Amino acid sequence: MTRDEALRVLGLKGDVSPEDIKVAYKEMAQILHPDKYTENAKLQERATEQFKQVNQARDVLLGKSSRAGKSQASSRYSAEAVNSDFSYDDENVSAAMLKARLAGIAAARVQLVAQLDAERDSRKVGLMMVGGGAIAALIARRIPAIMALASTALIWGLIKTFGSQASIRALTAHLNELEQQRIACERALEKL
Repeated sequence: MTRDEALRVLGLKGDVSPEDIKVAYKEMAQILHPDKYTENAKLQERATEQFKQVNQARDVLLGKSSRAGKSQASSRYSAEAVNSDFSYDDENVSAAMLKARLAGIAAARVQLVAQLDAERDSRKVGLMMVGGGAIAALIARRIPAIMALASTALIWGLIKTFGSQASIRALTAHLNELEQQRIACERALEKL
């Protein structure tokens, strides 16, 4: 991964300080950590892959070539760091940190919106399967082979639709959390 790619993954631009990198990483970790998606294996798998990129980007930008010396337990981002919130009222919070956090929020939002679009497309496919299966079942009531296929399509479509709907709800909730964080961060910037 090149420096430019690493900057893009963390939502940063130009010259950044190690503190900017850490803030952006922390923001991305709060959003993409795989443990947040335990209710949906597909989302958890995607988050795992994206989180690997975030880790690699941080390592590239901080000049860490390998994390091999760390134990497996410490190589995962600690829950304390992922779940801790910034205090926007702290006088030590600089504008650069807030801007880096905003950049991280923007990058995370882009990724979550892409996942949301994919889940909506998946839901459309499921609904088409439900509709097609229902129509085929009505038309071919007397042909057992087609009736079996139509029933299978109908059931698969229902499963796909309900699974996608659960993922859409989870992603929408995460996007709403991001929006609240963005607003709080922008207010803190205005105060500086």
